[in-house]
Amino acid sequence: EKITGASMSVYTPIFGQFDLVSGLAKRSIDPDRFPDEVLTIGHPMFAGDLTHTLVAALIIQLAENDELRLDSTIEIWFPDIENANRITVRNLLEHTSGIPVFYTNDFLDHIYEKHPTITVHPDDVISVAAKEGSFFSPGSSYGYSKTNYLVLGRIVEMVTANDLETELQKRFFTPLETGDTYLGGRKAIPAGIPLGYEYTGEGTNAPTAIDGHVPQTPDIAAVSAEWASGGLVTTSRDVITIIRTIFESSNFSDISREMLLVADHPAQASETARVDSGAGVFTWIQNGQRVVGQFGFIYPFSAQFTYWPESKTVIAVIANEVDSSRNPDSNFQLPVIEDLTRETKLILDSQQ
Repeated sequence: EKITGASMSVYTPIFGQFDLVSGLAKRSIDPDRFPDEVLTIGHPMFAGDLTHTLVAALIIQLAENDELRLDSTIEIWFPDIENANRITVRNLLEHTSGIPVFYTNDFLDHIYEKHPTITVHPDDVISVAAKEGSFFSPGSSYGYSKTNYLVLGRIVEMVTANDLETELQKRFFTPLETGDTYLGGRKAIPAGIPLGYEYTGEGTNAPTAIDGHVPQTPDIAAVSAEWASGGLVTTSRDVITIIRTIFESSNFSDISREMLLVADHPAQASETARVDSGAGVFTWIQNGQRVVGQFGFIYPFSAQFTYWPESKTVIAVIANEVDSSRNPDSNFQLPVIEDLTRETKLILDSQQ
């Protein structure tokens, strides 16, 4: 699939944990003099929307501590958002708020394209989305919108009087010893923004291309805009630790139970498949077993975790390249990651 590098971590109670990597973290234009940088399990990469799972767990933790209520409307925090007096915190968690996505023409033209090196404040990004009005009446439908999690991130900050980065560090990253995990956007990522690639094909004219692979470092405008909706930098190894803690630790039992309550409106429903929206996760039935997962994309990185509660199996994958050589409109690697996850689970099941 022309992916420069990928990491995969797998955990089962029977076999324990495997941390696997393949490929490169960085390609060299002159490998004879300056060797390629081999990807290791400790190389952090962007995990995109996997950020939602952490933010949802944090919001529900605040609710468990009576610092906010999930059925509270958001008008006390964001009165200028349309239907703010009817949108609840739970609507945000489940993507049933009707708040539009922030990747509008206004955002792309005036914030992202013209000022790619300037950090964007989440309130400014939320305001851009709010100008679009509403997708639908709150609670009446499902509509995936990253803006929901920007709003939730800001609610965390207003309720705790602390920034989201600090709260995540205090409640998750430090106690879980996930030292390769950080929230990017408004604070510098300790090792710098990870480098990714776009495969454009062998015949590309891009001056920076290396065998058809063009280096792509996400601009700070994009990373800061994603923030609570996609700015997580982590490793597949740390993802396993985080997911196992949220869904298996007794300290999080009430929180995970709340996260797995399905919304009234499914994220996807057809004659052959149904995917339900929980809080920061999706759930579905596969081979008679319930499955929990989240999928992430921030250009040019793709990520996914999949968790089977019955067998307590977790698989996490992160890749550092998109492939635009065949279809620029469908360049993320989630289908590849899903196939890899499916085949890995079949192997595990055959051995147990």
